[in-house]
Amino acid sequence: MSAEEKAIAEAVEKALEEKLEVVQLKKLEEKLVSKLDEISEFRDRVEGELKTNGEAATETKGELGKLIGQYNDIFDRIEGLEQSAVSKKGESETFDIGAEFIKSDQFKDLQDGRTGRAKVEFKTAIINATGQNQPLVAADRLPGFNTTPNRVLTIRDVLPSSATDSNLIEFVRENVFTNNAGPTVSGSPEAYENVTKPESGITFTLQNEAVVTLAHWIPASKQVIADSAGLQAFISGRLMYGLKLKEETQLLSGTGANHQLNGLITQATAWTNESPNITNEVDIIRSAIKQAHVAEYRPDFVVLNPQDWFDIETRKVGGSDDRYVVGNPRNMSTPSLWSLPIVVTNSISSGTFLIGSSMGAEIKDREQAMVEVSRENSDNFVKNMITILAEERLALVVYRTEAFITGSL
Repeated sequence: MSAEEKAIAEAVEKALEEKLEVVQLKKLEEKLVSKLDEISEFRDRVEGELKTNGEAATETKGELGKLIGQYNDIFDRIEGLEQSAVSKKGESETFDIGAEFIKSDQFKDLQDGRTGRAKVEFKTAIINATGQNQPLVAADRLPGFNTTPNRVLTIRDVLPSSATDSNLIEFVRENVFTNNAGPTVSGSPEAYENVTKPESGITFTLQNEAVVTLAHWIPASKQVIADSAGLQAFISGRLMYGLKLKEETQLLSGTGANHQLNGLITQATAWTNESPNITNEVDIIRSAIKQAHVAEYRPDFVVLNPQDWFDIETRKVGGSDDRYVVGNPRNMSTPSLWSLPIVVTNSISSGTFLIGSSMGAEIKDREQAMVEVSRENSDNFVKNMITILAEERLALVVYRTEAFITGSL
């Protein structure tokens, strides 16, 4: 048997199977209707017996249950045939050569005996492409822009801030205070009057910090901004976030060179380890707090990387004691250690800590962060381009470097 004859035979067999399924389905539907009528009759009989005797006869209830069971069996068979038909239809939904052959005039001539051979030529079937750029089915484009998560920015919140109208901040830092205050006494024998009083001394240093400009920009065509709803607002938001993220890292780690901020960690006093027994993170931070206290400062925050705070929170007592040293899984309060709030941020490197007193530094804002849009840049006007710019100007003034202590964990 040739491939063409085999395809014809399979198509005929498939068509006959489908026709048989239709016949079976029709017969089952007739049985289902008949069985439903029988159930209705028995239901009337049950209601009559209930009115007459107060209950239905056992025989009547048994027959009714039997009919309901038969009804359910027929219904299940119908459902099975329908599901089978749907499955077969789904498999050949694109193009079924057998079904098309059965419907052809050539096959009808073969059935009627007018020819001994049937041959049908088919045009190319219309099917759709898959994936992107489908010609027939439009994609469901979801609105908005899905971005990476924003870092929670916290360092500006722990420092005071105020405005300035200059590009240079100058301040006087007390250098040395020699305190000779004491009782007035002199001579031998001692005299308490007409004596020279003790003299104290103070030296000062004039310090300055330049206002720094932080900025970045993105070019975009005038057409895409006009045609893409929400794109300009999205770009502005991302530019503003990027600007504030850079501000936070500069506030902590700016080097003070190349027009960078002079950061808190850069100017902070180094932690001095006074004991070889101080090795774990909790003890190191407590030792740094003591160092600040000795210098008469009262720290009010600690900055840690999330990895370091995780190590502290999850450390256990050890041995057979499985309790946490610091962490409490049931306590959802603000992170704190040694009564100081912990600022947990990726803006500080893992393995580094900073403790500080907010009275020791201040942010001076020359120009608040803003976003500007302009066509007056290079050849933007003749090319229908626009420039979206985010910019701010500020200085970080660290009045007392001893108010901040940093070190390695």
